[in-house]
Amino acid sequence: MPKFAAIQVGDKAHLNRIITKEDIEIFAGLTGDRNPLHLDPEYAKKMDFGSPVVHGMLTASFLSTLIGMVVPGEGSILTSVKLDFKKPVIVNDALDVTIEVTKKIHLSRHIFVNATITNQRAEVVAAGVLKSICPG
Repeated sequence: MPKFAAIQVGDKAHLNRIITKEDIEIFAGLTGDRNPLHLDPEYAKKMDFGSPVVHGMLTASFLSTLIGMVVPGEGSILTSVKLDFKKPVIVNDALDVTIEVTKKIHLSRHIFVNATITNQRAEVVAAGVLKSICPG
């Protein structure tokens, strides 16, 4: 984990993750969000998605992973998330989750990052801005 002083505007971090049916089921169990759009293939077909749609917050949770484990890293905490979900994510989508540092506020040790999540077809499925407090 880089210390606040070592983090530079332009620093990037990313992770790749393939979403499985088990991921969706575990997330639904943890959160209680058992909307049939996420779990029932027949229901999802009626809603014009073709197959169950991954919970948006499951998709977004990988941003928290990057903030908490990479940049800024351990000890940091998200204080703001502004995210637009642009396209649905479905089972077996391969996500590329990327953040890039765009601003640092030295007095408060805040880090701002642009966040982008794309699928295997290079389509942006979510994008936004995150703010976190970084340990010294």
